[in-house]
Amino acid sequence: MNLLFFTSDYAIGLSSLLVQQSIAISRERDINLVCVAGDTEQEDGLTEQMAENNIHLIRIKDMDKHLNFKQLSKKIGQIIEDNEIQFVHVQNNWQLSLLAFYKYKNIFRPKSFKIAYTLHGFRHNYPTRVMFAVVAIGMSLSFFANRVFVMSDYVKKHFFFLGKKMKKLYLGIDDSFFSKTENHVETNPIRLVFPAQFRTGKNQDIIINAIASYIDKTGDTSIELYLPGEGPLLEKYKEMAKDKGIEKNVIFPGQCTKLEIKELYEFCNVGIVSSNTETFGQSIVEPYVLGRCVLTRNVGVAPDIINNGVNGYLFRNKKDLTEILVKLSQNRSKIETIGNNNFENRNTFSWREIVKIYKRDLENFNSSGRTINDIYKR
Repeated sequence: MNLLFFTSDYAIGLSSLLVQQSIAISRERDINLVCVAGDTEQEDGLTEQMAENNIHLIRIKDMDKHLNFKQLSKKIGQIIEDNEIQFVHVQNNWQLSLLAFYKYKNIFRPKSFKIAYTLHGFRHNYPTRVMFAVVAIGMSLSFFANRVFVMSDYVKKHFFFLGKKMKKLYLGIDDSFFSKTENHVETNPIRLVFPAQFRTGKNQDIIINAIASYIDKTGDTSIELYLPGEGPLLEKYKEMAKDKGIEKNVIFPGQCTKLEIKELYEFCNVGIVSSNTETFGQSIVEPYVLGRCVLTRNVGVAPDIINNGVNGYLFRNKKDLTEILVKLSQNRSKIETIGNNNFENRNTFSWREIVKIYKRDLENFNSSGRTINDIYKR
């Protein structure tokens, strides 16, 4: 199977997440992988990672900018022809449009290729725009994509009209999160962590208020909350913690590297997510993989994997969260039990396991709906 995989995204360039996925795909013997990316990268060292894994990476200048549409489409088309590509996997609407233009411009050629698309987002952080985005993106996918990968039932429900064209495929977690062979959880004190940018929709204030309420109810001043990240609401939340007299309980480490975030998860015993919406939720899955109890709102992948009292707890607001924290303080062994349950199931989010499902799906691919190309070929 010859696969062209897009490993960069708009305004990001070569993406850390997509590099990890492409490395896992490259380990599959039956897939001849060619990757294409723009000329920038999200963080230093990603290009070297691709080279170290002997991945055929083709860089296209300004590919991730919305410029020179026809020239970019032609370049990508040449790559497809030169490598006899059968599947192309794109990550955003710009990439989809480049492929669709080339494909249907050359619709009567005897050889064609199928397009797979990962639905990373759909203006889900903007309630007033969601409906319009779902319709616009959904129409494009209906016509031009053969397979649409969604990362949670939350996304699948929004695009229900795509039917069997969709396949749920979780995102994987960096291999470094799978390095330990045993799980160890300290249950005292309760330490929570939520890495996120301080912006509207992340709702760190819900957690801060719940911590204050928890201390009032229990008198337990040992509880700690770690909120790494930066953003426009950071100073406001620092003042909030100070005004509530819990500035010693709420720690703001600032912007952290991936390694530092991993170490924070290991140091803490509870991962927590208070976002309004997520399509997947790395901050839900990362502590899960590391064998930590997870407290989260019902967003992204949470309803797919969280069974209350088994893998963690779902909460809606400050009141719910406070009650959960009080229960955990009264039965701290529950934190360890839940963490161990998650650790045992961590391979659900291993790229190696996810790529096995991905490969099998491409091999057995049989689109349930006809694209324009299918119609013309009849």
